[in-house]
Amino acid sequence: MDSVAGPDFICIGMQKAGTDWLYDQLQFHPDFWMPPIKEFHYFDRDEPRIGRAKTFLQMPPKRLEKRLSRRRPWDERDWQFLEEASRLSGALDIQRYAALFRYKGDLLSGEITPGYSTLREEIIARIGEELPRTKIILLIRDPIARAWSQISMAQRHDNFDASVLDNPVSFAEFLRNSALVGDRSFPTRIFERWSRCAPHLSIRFFLFDAIVDDADAARDMILGHLGADPNKKSGALPSDHNRKSQLPKLPLADENLGVLIEYFRNELRACAALFGGSARTWPAKYGL
Repeated sequence: MDSVAGPDFICIGMQKAGTDWLYDQLQFHPDFWMPPIKEFHYFDRDEPRIGRAKTFLQMPPKRLEKRLSRRRPWDERDWQFLEEASRLSGALDIQRYAALFRYKGDLLSGEITPGYSTLREEIIARIGEELPRTKIILLIRDPIARAWSQISMAQRHDNFDASVLDNPVSFAEFLRNSALVGDRSFPTRIFERWSRCAPHLSIRFFLFDAIVDDADAARDMILGHLGADPNKKSGALPSDHNRKSQLPKLPLADENLGVLIEYFRNELRACAALFGGSARTWPAKYGL
């Protein structure tokens, strides 16, 4: 295990492609100290900060206890991390950001923020320059399934007007103009932009299909890539643990599936060519 100064890795998404699963697997693995905040959002805000640190520190004890029930037990270094992170604001300072990871000691650590998939190019370049040994991970999901999962999540949180689904023309217009789907739904663009703007960083992708098909093998592959021991298991947490698996999704009508297929037609083919593996099956799955 070769831990580096700063984050050993940054997972840049994609949203709805297994990032919660990855955080859970790593936070319970003995080779890692994962920060008590999964998503920092430090690099994708107009004013860099880690706002959820203050939220945790100010949370009423009973509410915090409920939140912690889904996480590993916290110790003193977690509270020290939150105190320091709550003071991190102002101009972008990658070295102050990197210093937060000293609480890991000799273990591995990193952050998982799907919003980083659409970072500005100049920010990506700075990360590449100032964190040259940090590994970048991209979890990739079939764009249609990913987009529909995100739309369903937005609907559960009352952030999506489901009436746009009543008319395929309205739904197509929504896809073209909504930030809810946007660039984060195009993994080939994400991978190309990060590879081009930070060419010296180690950037590796993993397919969501592999997690679904064989969670043990997918976990072991990611652990090995990060320098951890795949033979050590994540405590009592099974590899196929998914705390969001029972959340309801919107029904997908055939006409709206057709709109999604047309919208992602070129991206599905580009994914098959660039990523290979199960991505090669995506176009045929939708009749392309």
